[in-house]
Amino acid sequence: MDGATPQQATDLTPAEADLAYLATTPKAHRRRFAQVLTPPDCAAEMADWVAAGAPQTLLDPAFGTGILARAVTARCPEIRVTGYEIDPQIAAAGQVACAGMTLDLRAGDFLDTPPDQQFDAVIANPPFLRPGAGTALRAQVRATAARLGVPLSGLTNAYALFVFEALARLAPGGRAAFLLPAEWANANTGAPLKEFLISGGYLRKLIYFCALNPVFDRTLTTASLVLLQAPRPNEAAPETIPARFVPADGAPARDSVLDLAELRAAPKWDALIRTGRQAVPAGFVPLGALAATRRGIATGANGFFHLTAPDAAARGLRPAQLLPCVAKAGDVAGLRFSHADFAALEASGRPTRFFAPQHPLNGAEEEYVAQGAAEGLDQRFLTRNRTPWYAPERIYLAPIWAATFGRGQMRFILNEARVWQLTAFHGLFPIRDDVAFHRALVACLNSAPVQDLMRGSLRIYARGLQKLEPRDLLEIPVPDLRALGPARLAALGRALVSLEAGRRGAEARLAALVMETAAVVAAGKDMGKDIE
Repeated sequence: MDGATPQQATDLTPAEADLAYLATTPKAHRRRFAQVLTPPDCAAEMADWVAAGAPQTLLDPAFGTGILARAVTARCPEIRVTGYEIDPQIAAAGQVACAGMTLDLRAGDFLDTPPDQQFDAVIANPPFLRPGAGTALRAQVRATAARLGVPLSGLTNAYALFVFEALARLAPGGRAAFLLPAEWANANTGAPLKEFLISGGYLRKLIYFCALNPVFDRTLTTASLVLLQAPRPNEAAPETIPARFVPADGAPARDSVLDLAELRAAPKWDALIRTGRQAVPAGFVPLGALAATRRGIATGANGFFHLTAPDAAARGLRPAQLLPCVAKAGDVAGLRFSHADFAALEASGRPTRFFAPQHPLNGAEEEYVAQGAAEGLDQRFLTRNRTPWYAPERIYLAPIWAATFGRGQMRFILNEARVWQLTAFHGLFPIRDDVAFHRALVACLNSAPVQDLMRGSLRIYARGLQKLEPRDLLEIPVPDLRALGPARLAALGRALVSLEAGRRGAEARLAALVMETAAVVAAGKDMGKDIE
């Protein structure tokens, strides 16, 4: 380890060796290998599960400093441990911390090793790494998918591959415990893993930690414990499993029993684990019935493509080559973004012009593009896949924006200014080109009943950071506005104005109106009837 002689290292206790590694290893190195040490409480819970099966052999495919293997060894002193570690630096720390254990620590990438050995138990805190195009990890996704016959997305995270590959080495009856980010329960890319665990009879218990009380320090990674057992020959798969939700602020944990058939049918598990089944009221439909979605414009180099109006003019970029555009969620304060709001944003000095050349470049524009290429912007991931590199992707003007991230409430904004947006917002494209319909939909999306129902579609990160992907948006339940008459649509529009203005009781009145609207839809009443 950096900063310690071999003699000093061997004098360290295991816990001291862990802390010494963190203290002496640069953050950039740990970030490169996605190294986040397992908290002792989680290690104990995982080791209890694994040790209850009385294993004689243990696999830890992401060994690190050996925290998990040590926890199991403390309960099963005679166990033989096999570990894999791709980073020699943390492996050295692990050898020190695990002195005295029966340990075979192998250097290299676990995902590159053939499944030619079985173990009585598996325990792991696998790395959280997203595959980039053309990387070794993307190739490993394809290899795992082909070998197991599982339809994995090219965006499948490394932690899912570790689960698949480790279970291929788990003996019948053997137990496994994984510390995974809680996003796996809601991520679209996690669907094949969830199906694999249920259909294979592996899933036995879930422990889910509230995002507002993060398990890991100084990281937005959430946490869940996934406790598994490989079925024995002719063993019937369980129909239910216990689950525990651990809330924030020391509140008592919530224990429940989850029906695996219901889990299998649910595209997202977060709400089921947190609160149990949440019924969607009559009169609601998925947002996908009322609107399509697209992400905002991805430039690959915001500083080059998104400029202030004076800067664009000074560089000789013609107005015909520019689009009015917002870049950040902070640029939009309310629930309606007007022409006046855009003008105020421009006056504040914020970038508001998106360089999207639609015509042949003039001399000044050619010079600007050459300058960008000289800075290597043409070789970035997004730009190098365009011809020419500075050409905009196909872009769409969205009448409604959905904030990509949020805390507490997720924001939906009516784009009255008719300007474009970067990836801080997704675009919603309602089925009707009708301003009253758009206003009513924005009102519903910002209402308390719909915000509550959309919790099951959110991806929740540590400290309560929430994220919506375009496909997630399509699943949000909203009142079916398709058959409403103009009076009720107008009433919802007025409620949006009151909500944005912060008028007393506006939230409660909107919530009541939304639920009343759904009830009217469900009852099939006259949608054109005037309302108060």
